[in-house]
Amino acid sequence: MDSAWLESLTSAPNNTGELRTVAGIALPASLLVLILLLSVFGNAAVIIVMLKTPHLREKTTNILLINLSMTDLLNATLVMPGALVSLIADRWLLGMYWCYTQCALNYWFIIVSMLTLAMISIDGFYAVIHPLHYMNIITPKVTRLGICYAWFQGCVFALIPALYRWVVYDYWEVVCAIDWDNEHHDEVIAYVSVAFITCFLIPTGVIVFCYLKIACAVRSSSGPQIPRGGRRQRQDVRVIHSLTVVVVVYFICMSPFCVTKVLKICLGSSALPPYLNLTASWFAFVASGTNPFIYGIFRHDFRQAFRNLICRRERIFPSPPRRPNNQGTGQSQLTGREEGTMPM
Repeated sequence: MDSAWLESLTSAPNNTGELRTVAGIALPASLLVLILLLSVFGNAAVIIVMLKTPHLREKTTNILLINLSMTDLLNATLVMPGALVSLIADRWLLGMYWCYTQCALNYWFIIVSMLTLAMISIDGFYAVIHPLHYMNIITPKVTRLGICYAWFQGCVFALIPALYRWVVYDYWEVVCAIDWDNEHHDEVIAYVSVAFITCFLIPTGVIVFCYLKIACAVRSSSGPQIPRGGRRQRQDVRVIHSLTVVVVVYFICMSPFCVTKVLKICLGSSALPPYLNLTASWFAFVASGTNPFIYGIFRHDFRQAFRNLICRRERIFPSPPRRPNNQGTGQSQLTGREEGTMPM
């Protein structure tokens, strides 16, 4: 093992000579714990609700939302804990191989999320602009193939930095990331440029195009209309609005992360203020925890499904059958209603 490389992995940065203060550790660590908990429980709730609710599970769009929630959940369980440990310890303690793994997983989940959002926008585009062809084009099989491709593309781009050993622990990002100042600078620039175009710019163009078309169709009285009842159409528009908010919030959270990467390529890693890197990482983590709340605010069907799941806990944790109780008419009637029998 290269001792110089290991030293750079586990030590504080020497390009600025600046270290975090106690407050600079405690406050970000507390915020990261909150983000981690919200991401884990929120995305787990989304997945359970959709899998346990048949009419949600059958919708093609919700297959993509399950994939997005699964990506966020994996990010919260596999990437954030390492960042939390290294932040509290003020150094990387988890070893070289987990550093490679964390970097690969972080890039993998980011790319899959981006491609999934692009597929969600395409789904909405066909649902609104070409409703008569929607069922023939956006089938469950096509959706699953798209999801598999997103994970494959993300895996390819995520493995390259680890395989070529371009990864070091970034003290201020609090995650393992690409070493922007290594001797393979030209190769790193080529990789990042291709990844930025194929995993960010192209999906962004698809998303912007689809949602502009959707917005024009929804606002125009002469635009294409979905041949359904008025109530159903309003529900579809509301779902599209919620998905639009998901995309906008994701871009807001991920923009600092992407912009700082481009600036590091152009100006070098030491050109950015230290806490700007930390802020970019935290915004990227926040993106994993916002979607469940967006669904709860904008989607009545999701709120209702979640409420039903909470009120009927036996769907997840079945309770043992109760014995008949004849002590009191009111109690026997309540037991009868709970067990689905007629009160005596």
